[in-house]
Amino acid sequence: MGVMGRLFLIVLLSWIYVSPMAAQDLSTVPSDSLYRIRVRQATHKSLLIPGWGQAYNRSYWKIPVVYGLIGLSGAQASAYHKQYIRYRDAYRVRVDGDSTTIDEYALTQTSALLKSNRDAFRQGRDTFILLTLGAYLLQVVDAAVDAHLSSFTVGDDLSLRWDVVPPSGFAASSGYPGGGMGLQLGFVYHF
Repeated sequence: MGVMGRLFLIVLLSWIYVSPMAAQDLSTVPSDSLYRIRVRQATHKSLLIPGWGQAYNRSYWKIPVVYGLIGLSGAQASAYHKQYIRYRDAYRVRVDGDSTTIDEYALTQTSALLKSNRDAFRQGRDTFILLTLGAYLLQVVDAAVDAHLSSFTVGDDLSLRWDVVPPSGFAASSGYPGGGMGLQLGFVYHF
């Protein structure tokens, strides 16, 4: 079995492992309770295939953003790598000591400039590789956070509640005159 076959088998088995299984008659269950987002599944799916966690969370508008970030940074890394290879090979030909080999930049760039360009393209490639990995990890974190927040609902009443709190703790129980009154601030929220 080739590398692609093994990769397909791993992805297939992972999908089967992560996918939810329902063992009840779906016609008797209300449609709102059919789909409960699980954080672990969203994270695993997002780790396997970029954007799958966003699709699982029903945040479909994020999928083009995910692929845009990963695709653009990956394309830039590839472009910088191609230029790095060109300058690396030209610099190797220039400094090999053989007068019969001529590089493509023989008439336009000095050896120092070839080396400087080679190093700049290598640094750019490495930077965009790190940005690609960062975008990949960001979409995993986004899927996990979105799954966590999916069950959090906020009502229309976002008021504050102020309460006067009597003295408590060490100062009040030991008879010290340092006790006093305080304010307690709390948000009114509904689940």
